[in-house]
Amino acid sequence: MNIQLDLSDRSEILRYLGYRGSEITEVVEDTLREGIELSNKLIKIGLTYRFFDIKERDNGIEVVGANFTLTGESIKKHLKGYDEALFLCLTIGSAFDREVEKQMVKNPTLAVILNACGIQAVEKACDTLQREVEEETGLKSGMRFSPGYGDLPLSTQKDFIRILNTERLAGVTINENYLMNPRKTVTAVAGLKKEAIDESV
Repeated sequence: MNIQLDLSDRSEILRYLGYRGSEITEVVEDTLREGIELSNKLIKIGLTYRFFDIKERDNGIEVVGANFTLTGESIKKHLKGYDEALFLCLTIGSAFDREVEKQMVKNPTLAVILNACGIQAVEKACDTLQREVEEETGLKSGMRFSPGYGDLPLSTQKDFIRILNTERLAGVTINENYLMNPRKTVTAVAGLKKEAIDESV
């Protein structure tokens, strides 16, 4: 997968930076362009994903054949009506982290913008993956849901890391606080179904 940011990503990057319709200075605009260009040189996608059957249980969602359950009411509500799910881990690589750290010393404004570009790059890559999965399977994928959302414990990260074999397949590791390395990494689950389910209800 090859992901590139462009000016169509501008509004999302600005949203991550906290801009809500306020005027953008010329300096910020120029630095934003610089951040996008630099991001495209740094992005190196690491990716692994699997499909699992899922079953609703009293305490959450059983991941069939994976020996764990997604616990809590939030994930039960999110995956209600789905019998299969996509589990994914996607990163834009450790070079991105190193560059942000370097720019925090050299050019803090660029570092902050670069960090926001990284968030958008990961989200854009995940969106692209879901579209590719839909084309591959003929199924519709629901919205992504990650460990730490709602009442799904952040500690669930370790189960995603395990079942997806992320260290070998995507270069992603986890520490004792369930934080991932590289930092610009997403683990998530999305329901799969022949017809899309309205998850906004």
